[in-house]
Amino acid sequence: MRTGDSPTNEVLREALMAVVEVARKGLKEKPPVDPPTRLKQFLTFKKFSERALDRVRQVVEDDEEFRERVVEAISEEKMSRVGWLWLARPDGWELECAKLSAVAEQESEMAADAQSHQVLEQRLRKAEAALEKAERQREKAWRDRDEARLEASQARAEARQSQEESRGLAGELAQTRGDRDAIQKNLERIQRKESRTDDRLKKAQKEIERLNKQLRDSRQQHEEEVGKLKERLSAAEEEVAAAREAGFEPPKEPEPESPPPPTRRTPVTLPPGLLKDTVDATEHLLRTPKVVMLVDGYNVTFKSWQELPVREQRMRLLQKLEEMSARYPEAEVVVVFDGTATDYDYISTTARSLGVTVRFSSAGVEADDVIIERCRDYPLWQPLVVVSHDSRVRESARKLGANLVQPSKLLALMGVEMDDGDDFVGFAVR
Repeated sequence: MRTGDSPTNEVLREALMAVVEVARKGLKEKPPVDPPTRLKQFLTFKKFSERALDRVRQVVEDDEEFRERVVEAISEEKMSRVGWLWLARPDGWELECAKLSAVAEQESEMAADAQSHQVLEQRLRKAEAALEKAERQREKAWRDRDEARLEASQARAEARQSQEESRGLAGELAQTRGDRDAIQKNLERIQRKESRTDDRLKKAQKEIERLNKQLRDSRQQHEEEVGKLKERLSAAEEEVAAAREAGFEPPKEPEPESPPPPTRRTPVTLPPGLLKDTVDATEHLLRTPKVVMLVDGYNVTFKSWQELPVREQRMRLLQKLEEMSARYPEAEVVVVFDGTATDYDYISTTARSLGVTVRFSSAGVEADDVIIERCRDYPLWQPLVVVSHDSRVRESARKLGANLVQPSKLLALMGVEMDDGDDFVGFAVR
């Protein structure tokens, strides 16, 4: 059961499915390894509801021996961090698990809000297109009505002409008895023509009335639909505004009008399936328009060139950064070293001309402080990427909305072989 700040079943779905899979594989072993009794009924399930996930989760919570068996059978690299923490339960797992769960739930809510907003916008565009189609139909109806009126006018003119012909023929009948039969036949023809003309007039009038009614009904229906969609879109925009006031900013598509100025920086959202702090994620961040990458210089060089003099380390790093900057021209790269720039004018000028800017900290100031201050200086709309393993730098940059990259991932992207061991924790060079 879920308690306190523990992750939801949906967040733990991958881990719970791994539990079921371990139990299934155990039954196929020789001799079979029986799973917990309460878990057997779920081994044939193809889809798991919230209730089923809850029951599987309770089995793991109650059976410590089975949970340890699951941990031994799965790989941490193939499992989400929160799922692995919940199964392995190392020291301090509850706090990290709660933080990761909160982040996952927030991202899920923002994605749902953004999707709902997009759906409403699509419906509004469809309604507007339908209204435009109705307008075209109305214009066509007006044209048809005008044509019917013209035809009715012509029919009336023909009727008047026929009446004149009838009077003329009646006069001729009085004058010429010999032509009486011919005149009578002609008169009957004219009368039939008048009758057909009257029928056409009546039909044209009915058609005009029908088209007018259809036009009024169609316009009223589309106006009602557009009004409802606009109300729903307005409600969705109010929900998004409320989410922004609460500190959450959903990803937005470019709009014709300029968006309001942001109140805080939002990290760049990675595409689905792309894990954070990986080489692929680092490459994706460098392709982000207007992105700025702040590099903790010695924190990176001591990961690969720590046996070299610091000046040579700087030259090696700048050379690799220049090559990388040429591949990702949309990114601005700034590298910060500890120490003053008195002997480094040539390095600084050369690096800046090739797309990389070099900064040296002032006397008594660490490069860590310079990086954190630079994060505050850039506009909130501009994406930031901070490359450092220093915990203080990473935590400060994270709070300021920057994406984080380990030095090892940047070196791998630049094709640099790294020394064995964990990422180097930065220090100031005096």
